[in-house]
Amino acid sequence: MKTIKYFIAAIAVGLLTSSCANDLNTLPEGNISGEQLNDDQSKPEKILGGIYLDLRSNGAGGTTSHSDFGIMGIKAGADLMSNDVIQAKNQHLGMFYNYEATNASNIASEIVWTTFYSRIFVINKLLDDLKNDSEAKNKAIKGQLLALRAYSYFYLVRFYANDFKAHQSEPGLPLVLTSANPSQGLPRSTVAEVYSQISKDIEESINLLDGFARPSRAQIDQRTAKAIAAEVFLQTGDYTKAAKYAGEGKQGIALMTEDDYTNTGFSSINNPEVIWGFHNTISTISIGNYYASFFSMFDNTNEGYAGAAQIYKQIDKRLYDAIPNTDYRKKVFNGSQSAKYTFNGKTKNYPAYVSWKFKDPSLFEGDYIYIRASSLYYVEAEALARQGREAEARQVLFAIASKRDQAYTLSTKTGNELINEIILQKRIELWGEGYAWFDMKRLNIPLERAYTGSNHTFGKFNLTTDKFRFQIPNKEINNNPQIKQNE
Repeated sequence: MKTIKYFIAAIAVGLLTSSCANDLNTLPEGNISGEQLNDDQSKPEKILGGIYLDLRSNGAGGTTSHSDFGIMGIKAGADLMSNDVIQAKNQHLGMFYNYEATNASNIASEIVWTTFYSRIFVINKLLDDLKNDSEAKNKAIKGQLLALRAYSYFYLVRFYANDFKAHQSEPGLPLVLTSANPSQGLPRSTVAEVYSQISKDIEESINLLDGFARPSRAQIDQRTAKAIAAEVFLQTGDYTKAAKYAGEGKQGIALMTEDDYTNTGFSSINNPEVIWGFHNTISTISIGNYYASFFSMFDNTNEGYAGAAQIYKQIDKRLYDAIPNTDYRKKVFNGSQSAKYTFNGKTKNYPAYVSWKFKDPSLFEGDYIYIRASSLYYVEAEALARQGREAEARQVLFAIASKRDQAYTLSTKTGNELINEIILQKRIELWGEGYAWFDMKRLNIPLERAYTGSNHTFGKFNLTTDKFRFQIPNKEINNNPQIKQNE
């Protein structure tokens, strides 16, 4: 597609770095254009490393905005569109919180679109080059590339199309699957066709990654691919596969301790629950601007936008009130009164309901966590409950809820009440980690912020879920005559 090719060329020039490494543990390389791929076919792992790096870098979405910092920026933006996460001031990611992001002319629409389509372009080129290569090393690279493509389309379709249920025949996305694309662009495939391709890619990835031992958690292995698959099949309503992959994905992983959860566990890739993430260093943070980073935006204790500029991230008071006092997850939020909080030897005053969940002891060098094992407990529990296997679902939920709250007892709920309990526990556990808005869209839960006693700020309004769909960015509409805009 014409505009995607334009974006990828621009990003390649801007992000390509000159540092070198012998493996993917450091992942130093930036994005690599199609021309460079042809010159570097002997080093596909280096190109793959560039893709991983780009997905955590400032400018991943083709802009200079400090809200443009890859996967974590998009996950943060999505959560700010939910009922659960509040932003104090209308700056930076505020365009998500007040839903301006959904407009074709807003930079956020361009950021989401370009972050993933520009990577898809490179992924397709490398897949084409490796098509007939059967080396074990390149088999694992193919598996990672397919998982990255599935992950990218999964995000894109949830932003730019209506939910899978009841909308399968509606416009989804242009499915770019090879590097030889028509110069006039591609039309939008249906929602069902997009999810069919996502499912195909992620299950092929699982097969290809069998036996692959990754050198670091920055790479996708079979466990990661299963975790992605679990989310995909929960979305499509294939609850048998969702439960299967979620169970296998979390198997053998220890849950975070209270100290992990309430101290600095969310800034370290060594967190025992991390399935996939990115280890940041001074060299990776320096790509772009270190203020354009997740911890600058979400760590209210630091010297970045959240802390120093007081663009605080806060929890919705209804959700805070729903957390039992015996649940240690409540400790990462301030209550209904302003309070002092000390971190790294500095004491500050904070407003009501502010978050202390994401604390980075360094200067924005905290690691990025994309997928935690905790998320899979809720996928498995919901998928089991929706199959009528409620006793099993209650046990899965108990396994994690009782770790967070020693007073939690095995649920006796059934039907929709059990589903609601699972979703509530998921909202508490994964607050700020990029799940709440997607679940609202999937479950047809409206935005309800204008309630009596609401602590929401400049985004205090209500919306039905039909307003959750993003428009395709104007640059794509203007350059692709085959594509049709969302209303």
